[in-house]
Amino acid sequence: MKNYIVRISTDAQNDIFEIIDYIAFIYKAPLTAEKYLIELYDTIFSLENFAESIHISTKSDILKYGLNARSIVFKNLTIVYTVDTNIVLVQAIVSGKIIKN
Repeated sequence: MKNYIVRISTDAQNDIFEIIDYIAFIYKAPLTAEKYLIELYDTIFSLENFAESIHISTKSDILKYGLNARSIVFKNLTIVYTVDTNIVLVQAIVSGKIIKN
């Protein structure tokens, strides 16, 4: 089994911070935000074991991140990433509701 190195882009980090801040401060649920963050990172870093087993997306909203962009779902979010050799680069974390074909 191939192992990958998972990296998170600055844009994706900003997406994560916005999501966690929203949960912590708008919903006033800091403990929920912390749990959500841990689960999100667990999902992201699980890509180190199976990144290329996910098919390259055919959705234009995903492909704008690269011709080999792929995505996985975490709760109501879509994690968009690309793979180059053994590097997984998480490009964005977006609402699953805004992803179109």
